[in-house]
Amino acid sequence: MSRCSTLDSNEVDERQRLLRAHQTRMRACRLCVDAGHIPTSLPVFHGSASARVMIVGQAPAAPIMERPLPYSGASGRTLKSWLLGAGFDPERFYTDFYLTSLTKCFPGSKPGSKGDRAPSRREIDLCRAHLEQELALVCPELIIPLGRLSISYFVGPAPLSRVIGEVFERESSRVLPLPHPSGISHWLNAEAHQALLDAALAKLRDLRLELEL
Repeated sequence: MSRCSTLDSNEVDERQRLLRAHQTRMRACRLCVDAGHIPTSLPVFHGSASARVMIVGQAPAAPIMERPLPYSGASGRTLKSWLLGAGFDPERFYTDFYLTSLTKCFPGSKPGSKGDRAPSRREIDLCRAHLEQELALVCPELIIPLGRLSISYFVGPAPLSRVIGEVFERESSRVLPLPHPSGISHWLNAEAHQALLDAALAKLRDLRLELEL
């Protein structure tokens, strides 16, 4: 059981107040801009301190509005279909999950590719304190890292084929890695990898029932 699941209503309200203050600080952050990694900052995240599941990607996609919601494009539709398969209600995606990423701003397009540039180690390090504070204040019972970079952050470097379908522990949270839902990724083209995703979603379904999410 998460140490945060036993908090009384006053403690939950205080955690939400502290999270809102932290989110305000994240929206004002310019560390990666000042370091020359990105031309402008537009931090993207969403959720409240009452969320029991946190989804952590590697970085937001290209913004399509001034203050976009995470996973509002094609990757989000794929992710929601996975969650539906595990028994979650996709209509409650933006109310039941805390949505964030290793770095909070779009890192830009990858030169010579249709995909986005992966954030550098330095960018991830600059954003580390933001993510760790989100984790401390939300205190999720379940963390779902998406893709290689985010999975490595929580469970260490390893091939996706060795971690997809497994459940790990991180302090008071369970960690269930999933591949990145981006259509640019070809990892799921392999039949064996699709079987690993199916196994991961089956375990996610079991965790949802066990934790009564």
